[in-house]
Amino acid sequence: MAWGDQVGIKTLFAKVCLARASSRLAGKPVALPLAVIGKSLLVLLPSQQRDLTIIKQVLPDITRLFGEDRIYLLANPGTEVESIFPSKGFHIISPAPSSANWLRLPSQTFLDKLKKHAFDYIFDTNLEENLFASRILLNFPDAVRFGANGRLGHPFLNLEIKTKYSRDRHLIYASILEVIAQIVEPVPADAS
Repeated sequence: MAWGDQVGIKTLFAKVCLARASSRLAGKPVALPLAVIGKSLLVLLPSQQRDLTIIKQVLPDITRLFGEDRIYLLANPGTEVESIFPSKGFHIISPAPSSANWLRLPSQTFLDKLKKHAFDYIFDTNLEENLFASRILLNFPDAVRFGANGRLGHPFLNLEIKTKYSRDRHLIYASILEVIAQIVEPVPADAS
C-alpha cells in the first residue's frame, strides 16, 4: 500500500469519527446579543504559514472585541507559532505532535487537558479542512463557535458567517469579526 493510500484511508476514518461525534452533539441556541466582556476565547489557528501571518494582523481586532486577558491561541500539533505571535496578552497553546492520534485527530489526553479551560467562545480561523480543529470544536458544545461559512456548518459551528470576500483572507477574517462586533452587548459607558 502506497503512502498516499494510507493518508487517504486515515482521512476517511477521521471523517467517519468526526461524523459519529457530530451526530451525538445536540445544538444549543445562541442568545443574542453575545456577552463577551470577561469571557474566554479560543482561536483555532490555521496550519498554513501565510494564514498565520494574516491572523497576526487581525489580532488587534480580536483583542479590541474580546479584551486581552483570556485569549488562547491554539496551534496545530508540531506547528511553530511562538516566533509569529506575541506572547504578551495571549496564551499560546502549542501541542506536541504526540497530541494527535494516528488519525491526526486530538488525542483524548490532549482533549481532557484542553477541557480544563472552559472556553466561552471559539473562533475557527481555518478556511480549509482541518480535522484536528474540527474535533476540538465538537469537544466544546457549550461554547459559541464561529467561523467562515461553507466549510463545516452545524453542529461544528453555531455561527457560520458568510462574507463577500472569497480570496482576500485578511478581509474574510475582518468581516467575520465585524459581524461578531455587531451582535455583542455594548460596553457600558462607565466601563471605559
